[in-house]
Amino acid sequence: MRAWTFMTHLAMLAGSAAPQMALAAEPPPALAPSSKWQVDYAPNECRLIRTFGEGKERTILQLSRYDPADRIEMLLAGPHIPATDRRVPVSVATSTMADVPGIQAQGFASTGQVPATLRFQPDVDLPKAFRSDVAAGKPTIMRVNFVRRYVMQFDLGSMKGALAALDQCSDDLIKSWGLDPAALRSATRGPQPVGNIATWFQPDDYPAGAARIGLAGAVIIRLLIGSDGSIQNCAVTKSGGDKAFQDATCQAATKRGRFEPAIGPDGKPMASVWVQRINWEPGAPFFTVR
Repeated sequence: MRAWTFMTHLAMLAGSAAPQMALAAEPPPALAPSSKWQVDYAPNECRLIRTFGEGKERTILQLSRYDPADRIEMLLAGPHIPATDRRVPVSVATSTMADVPGIQAQGFASTGQVPATLRFQPDVDLPKAFRSDVAAGKPTIMRVNFVRRYVMQFDLGSMKGALAALDQCSDDLIKSWGLDPAALRSATRGPQPVGNIATWFQPDDYPAGAARIGLAGAVIIRLLIGSDGSIQNCAVTKSGGDKAFQDATCQAATKRGRFEPAIGPDGKPMASVWVQRINWEPGAPFFTVR
């Protein structure tokens, strides 16, 4: 599956008229899948993509993973999603977990050929909920309850095969970085930054052109950390904003970042990987979030 497939789905959705949002307190019937799961081996992440519903209710679900941890970033796309000006709490439930804790998401309005999207913060509890359904032998019915009484349900079916495909893709991605996925999973401790990450990024690092016009940016970087704690490589996994933020993030991280190496099950230092999101905001201290 090629990386353009998700954008192709988005373009198809953009032509659909927006349906009425669910306003009842009770969730509507679960949308049935209208496509099979598709696995997208993107250059820097693994994606599971599936379409649900037909016509005005047509919705795309994407589950992606871009680091070795069992952490999933979820995205919903469809003309019916309300926009918010920031990330807010959102209620998500599956067949065996009535309330997946701590999930936040932000709604984005349609722009051009891209329909409205609901982008969730990367989360470790969401895959736990899916795996709990699999362990219980139950098909997953996922409910999403967002702002302004927006409620939708999706019949995901058994997640066993989909999660296995995502796990395999993730292992293949880690191998492409020159690391052993089994060894990473067995580590007793991941690589630890030395000192405050925020001190890696200084005012002079801010891209001059972006600073002059008040542009902000967000970059997720992946650092390969050697068994001696050295930064061996920096790659941009995802970014939002001008490309200058990508270059500035890797330059600052490799220049000032210091690490204690990961520790293997034998108690010895081992090569590993560290993934982090860096937010750039003009006129405010830099800060980092997962």
